[in-house]
Amino acid sequence: MTVLEGMQSAASEVHRYDYRGSVRYWNVVTQATCLAISTVLVWTRMYSKLFITKAPGWEDFCCVLAWLGLLAYVVITFEADKYGNGIHIWEVDESDLRRYSKWANTSQIVYGPLIFITKLSILLLYLRVFAPSFRSKTFFCIHALIWLNFGFYFADTIVKIFECSPRAKIWDKTLKGHCININIPIIVTSSINVASDFLILVLPIVSVWRLQMRDSKKLGTSMIFAAGIFACMCSIMRLVVSVQNRTVEDKTYDWFPEFLWTSAEVTSGIIASCMPALPTFFRHFFKRACALISNLTTSYSSRSAKRAIEVISWPTSWSVRQKKQSSGGHSMTELCQSTNCELDDIEQQPEEHTGRIFSGASYTTAGAQVGILELPNVASGSYTFESRGAGLGPNYRSGILKTVEVDVASQRG
Repeated sequence: MTVLEGMQSAASEVHRYDYRGSVRYWNVVTQATCLAISTVLVWTRMYSKLFITKAPGWEDFCCVLAWLGLLAYVVITFEADKYGNGIHIWEVDESDLRRYSKWANTSQIVYGPLIFITKLSILLLYLRVFAPSFRSKTFFCIHALIWLNFGFYFADTIVKIFECSPRAKIWDKTLKGHCININIPIIVTSSINVASDFLILVLPIVSVWRLQMRDSKKLGTSMIFAAGIFACMCSIMRLVVSVQNRTVEDKTYDWFPEFLWTSAEVTSGIIASCMPALPTFFRHFFKRACALISNLTTSYSSRSAKRAIEVISWPTSWSVRQKKQSSGGHSMTELCQSTNCELDDIEQQPEEHTGRIFSGASYTTAGAQVGILELPNVASGSYTFESRGAGLGPNYRSGILKTVEVDVASQRG
C-alpha cells in the first residue's frame, strides 16, 4: 500500500492511536539484548582494568562513554515509539508525526559521535598494544584511521543538524525553507561505516600474525579480535536497509529497522572493544575458583584424616559387667571384648591380675557400681586407685550404673 492509498483509507476510519505511550515489541527485545550484553562486557572490562591489572587507559574510558551513548540512544528509540515509530505514517496523528521527526533527527545526530567513540575505543586499544613505537607503520595507520573517522563523523553530524533551513522545517513541513534529501547522507554514512569496520577488523589480525609466537597462539589471539566481524555484519545490514529506504515516504514505518540495526552496530563495536580484556578477567576468577576449591578440598581432607586418626587411636573399650553375689559384699567381674581387641578367651581373673588388662591408653568401664579403677604407675611399677564414684555412699551396690573413661599409661607385663 502506498502512502496516498493509506491516507485515503485512513480518512474513512476512526483511529484510536493505540501506539501512544507504548513501545514496539521488537524494539524492546533488541534494546534489552543490546543493553544487557554491553553492560556486562563494559563493566567486566572495567573491573579487569581497575582491580586486576590496575592499569586503565583512555580506551577504557572511551568504552564507558560509548556505553553511556548507547544508553541514551535506547531512550531515544523508546521515546520515538510513543509517537509512531514502527507504525505506518497514515496511522500516525499529525502532531505525533512532528514529535517523531524530532526524535528521529535526534537519533541521527547522536549516531555520529556514538559510532566514533566506539571505534576510538578500539583504535586506542590497538595503538597501545600494536604500536608502542612512534615510528612504526602500524602507528601511522591507526592514527590515520582515527583522524579520518573523526573528520567524517564530525561532518556527518553537522549535516544532520542543519539538514533543513530553518532547522524547524525538519519536523514542520509547513514552514518556508529548503531541506536536503536526508537519505543520501544516511547511505553515505553507512557505506563509510562498512569500509571503516573492515579496516578495523583486518588491522589487528595482520599485526598479530607478524608477531613472534606460536601459530596456535596467533590463531587464538586473532579470534579475540575477530569479534569485530559482528560489527561489520551489522553495518552491512544497516547499509542494506538505508538503500532500500532511500525513496520511501512512509518514514515512521520504514525507518524503524534502522533504529534496531544502529543499536546492534554500536553493541557489536563495544563487544569488539571489550573482548581483549576478557581473558584476563576469566583467568583471574578461574585461579580464585581453583584456589577456593583447593581450600575446600584440603579442609575436607583434613577433617576426614582427623576423623580417621581419631578412630584408629581411639582407646580399646572394655565392658565390665558386675554380677551381684548373694554370699558376700564383693562383686565378680566378667570381662568381654567391646570393639577393637581380640580378648574372647579372657575369663574371670583375680583382682591382682587385672592390671595386665589395662595396657592401653584409656579404658571404659560400663555398668560399674563403684567408681574405683586401678591405674598402673609407670614409674614405680605399682598400681594406684582413682575413685570417680564420689557421692555413691557406702552402699555402693545400690548405686547408679555409670560409664567411666580412665586414661591409663601402658606398660609391659
